Amino acid sequence: MQTRETNRQGSNIVLNCRTPVARAQAILCDISHTGCRIELFDGHVSKGQTIFFEIDERNELAGQIMWVRGNEAGVKFMHKLSAVIRNTLEL
Repeated sequence: MQTRETNRQGSNIVLNCRTPVARAQAILCDISHTGCRIELFDGHVSKGQTIFFEIDERNELAGQIMWVRGNEAGVKFMHKLSAVIRNTLEL
């Protein structure tokens, strides 16, 4: 069984996101410094895809889709959340 490196906290942050083939909106749920669970409003993601979250006009957050179940997916961030992104997301 795989375990998480860090604890996650509940969240309901809605962000625009994009994959190499589509744009969508998602809720960031159960977020930590290293990853999160997302719920997609529309669109589709596949395991292994890269996803980019638009934090604000100057910052984005990249991750890799680790699993998919229906409209939910697990994301491992490419880099730990920076202080700027944590502050912007109010974490």
